[in-house]
Amino acid sequence: MYPRRNCLGQVTATVLAVLLSASFAWSQQKLDIDPLELVRRASQNEIKASDTVHYCMFRDSIDYKDHAVSREIIRTSQGGLWTTLLVNGKPLTQEERQKDNDRLVKFANNPDARRKRREANKEEDQRASLMLSSLPNAFLYTYVGTDRGPNGDELVHLRFRPNPTFSPPNHETAVYVGMEGDLIIDRKAMRIAKIDGTLFKDVDFGWGILGRLHKGGKFIIVQRDVGNGDWEEVQETLQFEGKILMVKSLTIWSTETMTDFRPVSPNITTAQALNLLQKSADVVAENHSGVSEAQNNHK
Repeated sequence: MYPRRNCLGQVTATVLAVLLSASFAWSQQKLDIDPLELVRRASQNEIKASDTVHYCMFRDSIDYKDHAVSREIIRTSQGGLWTTLLVNGKPLTQEERQKDNDRLVKFANNPDARRKRREANKEEDQRASLMLSSLPNAFLYTYVGTDRGPNGDELVHLRFRPNPTFSPPNHETAVYVGMEGDLIIDRKAMRIAKIDGTLFKDVDFGWGILGRLHKGGKFIIVQRDVGNGDWEEVQETLQFEGKILMVKSLTIWSTETMTDFRPVSPNITTAQALNLLQKSADVVAENHSGVSEAQNNHK
């Protein structure tokens, strides 16, 4: 499934939420705003952001325990489309490429399938909004320090731990009672730039299905401005083990990186989107073919 617009909230809900890739030398000056109010404002802005679609193309690379996949994704007014570029660092074979193209064209030209995908994403957005709106009440926040990000903006570092008075309103937010970690907020944009969370005890959860996540599970997720004030998730690490319905083993282990964001017209047609994806696949295949040939010539 292609990444949704409100990635932060959705990840926070499955197994949760946002990181800024840099090391921070935190200063120790006092914060001129209540940390809880800062979290409340940032959470509200994250919810508002889900109402705005950033039409773009980008590269999405995911490393799992036993394999890696790289895709080109494009967002259109009719939803997202994607093509597979690399599997384990290698371009698809001619047969694999044909199967992927057939899958892409079939989905792109199936209004009912795309409608169902949008409806599913809308349900996840609703869950995500609840997760985000619960952040101020779910945790107690302690100010750690302030630093400057790569673009010079002020970054506020907060540490969070469960609020003992928090009563989870549903199965999704129940995971908060066993979580602690660090939160980074971009003060100027008033957006959440990082959540780095760890489970310090086993917790029950729900995201359409009930289960339990074991102590030690963690996530690291990064968001940033990718241009023109458009914020996107750019990195996500998930490491969780547990059980589904308390019986079937569950392992979530992945590191996802999103790069090379390029805007596209909100009026782009399906045919144009397919053409752009095909061109990206052709360029990647050609470049990797050249690399392979050069390596063979040096053997």
